[in-house]
Amino acid sequence: MHKTIIEYLHHQVAIKPNEVAYTLLPTQVRHFSEITFKKLWFEAQSVANFLKSKTNPGDKVLLLYTANIDYVVAFYGCLLAGVIAVPAPLPKINAVQTIEIISNSQPVLVLTTLREVSAIKSFWQEQGNLLKPISIFTSENSVSFFGDLGPVVKVDPKTPAFLDYYYDEKNIYREVLVTHKDIIENVQLIPLISDERAGGIFVDWLPLFNDMDLVVMCS
Repeated sequence: MHKTIIEYLHHQVAIKPNEVAYTLLPTQVRHFSEITFKKLWFEAQSVANFLKSKTNPGDKVLLLYTANIDYVVAFYGCLLAGVIAVPAPLPKINAVQTIEIISNSQPVLVLTTLREVSAIKSFWQEQGNLLKPISIFTSENSVSFFGDLGPVVKVDPKTPAFLDYYYDEKNIYREVLVTHKDIIENVQLIPLISDERAGGIFVDWLPLFNDMDLVVMCS
């Protein structure tokens, strides 16, 4: 049994590299798109290589994305780089929540897309002293960091994977640090409480800021 999400993804790359890992359904504002396991690993590896040049293991990286596959690639890139992903809504969607997450997590850099980077930089400047200056990069920055697939990265199962923020039943803002072990244990429970089987298809929405949504994405 795989002990980390990285091992699980690497296994999928080995046994079915050309099968579709994720599909983004079309809407009025975006086109249909999909990514195979091999391409996901390859692109996530390039993001990881870029992050390794800018961060240290255990650093927190803020992910500000619209609903697209770039978000999935960036999330796995964080896992491969050994940094902690901090998914958050775009400021234009929920500025208050975004500021709360930034203030609590204190990320070392931001990852986003070319389409959103200008708006995010403007948002940061508008906050004045409320937010510390930070480097903001796009996933496209990683294009020069492409490399071969390479061996699976060894990560301790207790390594933090992402930070989850939510309001509890008393409307108190909470922070939960979710490890690879936490994700794997939850993934193992899914077949016990649902009809999910190998080869099944999950339908969900992106971006995913909720802990269980991210667990489903990793399953």
